[in-house]
Amino acid sequence: MTADGAEARRAGDPVDPEAPDTLTGLVLACFHDEWEVALDGGDVVRTSVRARHFAGLAKEEKLLVPGDHVRVVRGADAYVIEEGLPRETSLSRLLPGTRRPTEQVIIANVEQLVAVASFVRPSLNRRLLDRFLVIAEDAELECVVVLNKIDLVEEDEWRRHAAVYEGIGYEVVPSCALDGRGVERLEEIIAGRFSVFAGPSGSGKSSLLNVLEPGLGIKVREVSEKTLKGKHTTSNVTVFRLDNGSLVADTPGFRELGFWRIGVRDLGFLFPEFREHLRDCRYGGSCLHSPEPGCAVKEAVAAGSIDADRHDSYVRLLEEIQRGAGRPTGRTVERPGAVGVPMDEDPDARG
Repeated sequence: MTADGAEARRAGDPVDPEAPDTLTGLVLACFHDEWEVALDGGDVVRTSVRARHFAGLAKEEKLLVPGDHVRVVRGADAYVIEEGLPRETSLSRLLPGTRRPTEQVIIANVEQLVAVASFVRPSLNRRLLDRFLVIAEDAELECVVVLNKIDLVEEDEWRRHAAVYEGIGYEVVPSCALDGRGVERLEEIIAGRFSVFAGPSGSGKSSLLNVLEPGLGIKVREVSEKTLKGKHTTSNVTVFRLDNGSLVADTPGFRELGFWRIGVRDLGFLFPEFREHLRDCRYGGSCLHSPEPGCAVKEAVAAGSIDADRHDSYVRLLEEIQRGAGRPTGRTVERPGAVGVPMDEDPDARG
């Protein structure tokens, strides 16, 4: 079955003789040597990739990713991707386990990130949630925060955390996949858009998608009793086309999620509540909002207008970037800050 829920034609299957010779489509999923593509005409096919697409590219750079727009050629007995088309957006991390710092694009052309966090099994990890939001801010995606499993905590508890992110300007959706709370609002948020659901394993991303689209059939597994962390049932990023025309991508619960090209001068700008204070720091754009005196951001934290836990998340992420000295420090961006960062094994799980 395909991500669209239909049977895909494989690369070696007979092609549709009525199809035009050249088509465009969207990559739904990637396999070892095949790509599942939804053609603009509606068909979903398995394709191979023309060899010249790989010419001169390193292994990590040559791969198409879910969300890529591609041009597909209809051959005599197979569909072949002729080229990948330019990306409008990309959500990236530092490729783990490599000596040479390399960007790994997780998904392309999405419009918004739906960051899913749970309160219980696994417990709420605000630092990991903040990490997802920073990566999405850097990619210039809209962000929605979903606080899931609210049935397992007191209302005062989830409202306290929701208020922090609502105060920053993020939309927060309290939800429960079991009783359907929040599902209607989520359906409105993703309607007609391309959204990526991201969060730790066990937080309920796949469960919510299965409720949003009954019959989708994404695998859901119990949380590990030993670690109280989710077991990885989504091993690859997969794009689904819902009945209402929305596109949603389900992602694995990444064990490693380091930053790609987010530098020390960028990070403050990627915390939206810091932005109005950045120009008031004594040391201007050189201020890192951690050790320096005369920092307007720290003064706002002391005054209660910036959440102290959010500032603590910022400091921890800043230290991580600083430990990654020698890694790429990024592109030039037109914002009062700078760019760049890596992927270490769930550093936020250390508390």
